[in-house]
Amino acid sequence: MTSSPPPSTPKDIHEVLREHWGYTLFRPVQEEVIRSVMSGRDTLALLPTGGGKSICFQVPALATGRLCLVISPLIALMKDQVERLKRMGIPARAVTSAMSHAEIDNTLESAAVGRLSFLYVSPERLASELFQARLPRMPIGLIAVDEAHCISQWGYDFRPSYLRIQELRERLPGIPVLALTATATPQVATDIMEKLGFGAPHAIRGNFHRPELVLWVSQGEDRHGRLLKVLRNIPGTAIVYVRERRATTRIADFLRDQGIAASAYHAGLTTEQRDTIQQEWTTGITRCVVATNAFGMGIDKSDVRCVVHLEPPPDLESYYQEAGRGGRDGKTAHAFLLTGPGDAEKLQERVQRGFPTLEEVRRVYQAFANEHRIAVGSASLESYDLDLPALAKRCGLTASTTAAALKTLELDGKVALTEGARTPSRVLILADQKVIYHLRVNDRRFGPVLEALLRAYGGLYEEPVLIEEPRLARLLETTTEKLVKLLKELDKQRVLVYRPRSDAPRVTLLTPRLDADRMTLDPAAHRDRLQRAQDRMNAMLAYVKGTECRMRMLLRYFGEPMEQDCGNCDRCAGRKPTTAAERAQYPLPDQVTTVAEMRAFFDEHSE
Repeated sequence: MTSSPPPSTPKDIHEVLREHWGYTLFRPVQEEVIRSVMSGRDTLALLPTGGGKSICFQVPALATGRLCLVISPLIALMKDQVERLKRMGIPARAVTSAMSHAEIDNTLESAAVGRLSFLYVSPERLASELFQARLPRMPIGLIAVDEAHCISQWGYDFRPSYLRIQELRERLPGIPVLALTATATPQVATDIMEKLGFGAPHAIRGNFHRPELVLWVSQGEDRHGRLLKVLRNIPGTAIVYVRERRATTRIADFLRDQGIAASAYHAGLTTEQRDTIQQEWTTGITRCVVATNAFGMGIDKSDVRCVVHLEPPPDLESYYQEAGRGGRDGKTAHAFLLTGPGDAEKLQERVQRGFPTLEEVRRVYQAFANEHRIAVGSASLESYDLDLPALAKRCGLTASTTAAALKTLELDGKVALTEGARTPSRVLILADQKVIYHLRVNDRRFGPVLEALLRAYGGLYEEPVLIEEPRLARLLETTTEKLVKLLKELDKQRVLVYRPRSDAPRVTLLTPRLDADRMTLDPAAHRDRLQRAQDRMNAMLAYVKGTECRMRMLLRYFGEPMEQDCGNCDRCAGRKPTTAAERAQYPLPDQVTTVAEMRAFFDEHSE
C-alpha cells in the first residue's frame, strides 16, 4: 500500500506538545513513533502500559491539522479521551452504542464537514451505512488503531470486527495507519501488521523492562496471611487483584478488619460507587482497592507502591499489564503473585468455562432476544442494555456461563459487547428553529421546557449537549420526574433527541437477529480459540513455576531480550551474590533490605 506524503507545512511537534500538554520533552520512543507516522509510514507502536500511547496519534493529528480516525473497542476509554481533549479545547467526538441514530448521524456529519480533529469509533461501526456514506467526505489524515492486538486471532482478546479495518484502508488509499498495543508477542505483532495491510513491516518497540518493578512469586497456603505481611511491610498505595466479584468484598472486609483502609471495586457497582471508590483511592483516603480486572483502564495514579495478585491471571498479558500499574513514577514498586495449591486446576476450569456448549450459547441468544422483543431478521447494529443477572435467570444458567456465551457470540462476530460506562443525559434539537420558536411561543406544555433548555445550554442545534435534569427542573419550578416525562414526549415527537443517563453495559447485534435454533458456530475457530487460551494459560503457569529471573521470563515472552538478570525478583534474591564478580553481575538495588525481608517473610510458606 502506497502512503501519501503529509501536508507540506505541519506544525512543529514540540510546539504542539507544549501548547496542548505543557510538556517540553516526549517520553521514550514517542517522538520516534510520531515522526514515523508523519512521514506517512504504516507503524506498529508496542508501548508498555503507561507509555503514553494516545500522544503518539494526538500530536501528529494536531500537527497536520487533519482528522484522526481512532478505532477502539473500549468505550469508557474513548469517552475519557474525548472529554480530556474537549477540556483542552480540541474538538473531538465519539460514536458509541449508547447513542441514537440521530446522534450518530450528527457526529459523523460533523466529522465529514471538518468540525472535528478526532473521531473515535468502535470497530463494529465501520460497516454501518451511516459511516460508509460519510467516509468519502471525511478529511482523514491518520487512522489510529488502539488495542491493536484485538485484530490477531493469536491475541488474547481477538475481535472479528477488527478485521473490517482492512476494508476501510482499501477505501482510504495512502492514509497511514498507526497500530498501538501494550501487549503483543512477536507472533501477534507480525499478525497485526499483516491483517492491517502494512505497506512494509515497521514496528517500534518501547522498552518493556521496568527496572523499578520488583516481581515476586510466593507459593504457599495462607494467602490472607501473606497479603497482610505485604501490606504491613510495604507502605503506600496498593491494588489487590482477584478474579471474582464476590472475592473483592470478602477481601476488602478482611483488610478493614485488620485496620487497613480498603474498598471493593468491580463492574457490578454503579458508576457513582466506582467513581467514589476511585476518587478516595486516588486522594489517599483509601489505601487499598481490592478489584477485578475492571479496575485499571484509565487509571492515572503514578505512586502505586504495591500490586498484589491473589491468584494467577489467565495469561501473562493480563498479569504484566496489571502489575505494571505500580511504580509509574519511576520509584520502586512491588508486584506480588500469591499462588497456592489448586491454582493450576482452577485456571483450567476457568478456561473450560469460557467455552460454553452450542446449546448454552443458543439459550442465551434466544433469552436476550426475548427480553428485548427482537424479531428474527431485524435489529442489525441496534444496541440494547444488558442486565447480566436477569438474563442468566431468564435462560436458567449461571452468570459466568451466560457471560461466556455472550463472549462466544462476540468472538463469532454476531454481537459486540461494551462494558458499562457513564453516559450522562443529553439533548440534541432536531426540529428547525421556526418550529422551535412556534412551540416556545404557543405551546404551554413544551414551550417552557424548550425555553429553559435554550437558556441553560448552548449548541443544542449543532451537537448533543450534556444536561442536568434537576437543574432544569429547578428553573421550571417543577419536579425532575415531570421534566423527564416532557423530554421523552418531545423525543417521541422527533422535536429533539433525549437520552437519559445510563450506566448499563450494552450488547450490539452485528447481524440481523438470527433464529437461535438454527444458529451455528464455526467449530474449527472454536477449537483454535480454546487451544490458544490453553497455550496462554500454560505460559502463565510456566512463569509461576520457572526458576530463572522473573523479568527475564516475562520479557522473553514478549520478544524482548534481556542481557542480565534483574537482581531483585524472588528468583534473583534467592541467588545471593557472594563474590565480587557475582555482586557485579547481580547488583542489588537500594531496596535490598525490603527484598531480604520479603524473602524471610515468605520462606516459611514457600514450597
